[in-house]
Amino acid sequence: MYADRLDKPGQCRIHDTCFRHCFPRCGMIHTMNTEFSVPIRASSLRRWYRDPLGRLLADVELSALAEQLPGLFGYHLMVIDPPWETCTLSDSRIPHHVVQRIQMDCGGDTGVVGHTDTWPVMTDTLDAIILPHTLEITIDPHQVLREADRSLIPDGHLVIIGFNPWSLWGVRRRLSWRSQDMPWNARFLSVSRIRDWLSLLGFDTLHCQYLFHRPPVQNSRLLSRLHFLEPSSGNGLMLLAGAYILVARKRTVIMTPIKAVRNGRRQLFPVGIPTSSQRNIRRVSGS
Repeated sequence: MYADRLDKPGQCRIHDTCFRHCFPRCGMIHTMNTEFSVPIRASSLRRWYRDPLGRLLADVELSALAEQLPGLFGYHLMVIDPPWETCTLSDSRIPHHVVQRIQMDCGGDTGVVGHTDTWPVMTDTLDAIILPHTLEITIDPHQVLREADRSLIPDGHLVIIGFNPWSLWGVRRRLSWRSQDMPWNARFLSVSRIRDWLSLLGFDTLHCQYLFHRPPVQNSRLLSRLHFLEPSSGNGLMLLAGAYILVARKRTVIMTPIKAVRNGRRQLFPVGIPTSSQRNIRRVSGS
């Protein structure tokens, strides 16, 4: 009674009013959509990195990452779904590298397949984690940071690469708010916000650098002419940079045991005062 027949037999369409009446507070459909939207966003971002603008940004990001890799130490390093065509970690001193992908058919360097916010990794096992634009494609960036905090060992390092919202790239995203293409459909997170989140989780920010000071255009000639905007050294300018790289370290909290105080009162005498008892009293009988 609530369905209308379509062109093909055996198919039906439920009215929106009927759906809202039957499922007034059901979040199942929303959960299914969010689970499928993350792989779609990741695939769209990988396709965008094959464009001229994406290739130039990938070269700058990989170069900045290569400068930070020698400062990471340990035994295990994991990269969460890198959007670049190649993810070279040859400059890293960590011997074991793992690349986690959202889908199986994402590249030949896939080591683990899993979600962006739940990783098949034991607690306190990773020495370094790299999140290249992972916070922008995921549904819950807070959960991703909590998962990184769970997986890292004390004094482990976290490397985050993201898009800068306070620049021409952020303006481009605002103008394309109806677009379904990445990265303009992603949620750009500022450096200050990520620092606040990391501070609440017990991380110390060690390094932050702004990258790629050219506008978001797909004209190869114009991008090559604007190469002079790239700073020769330093952290760059926030209002011109399209991306950033941030390195943080998980803070180690050393617990100092406090000796239990047996008696809260201050003693007046250094030694105890003898007390009398019935057995120490000598009974003297009168004569």
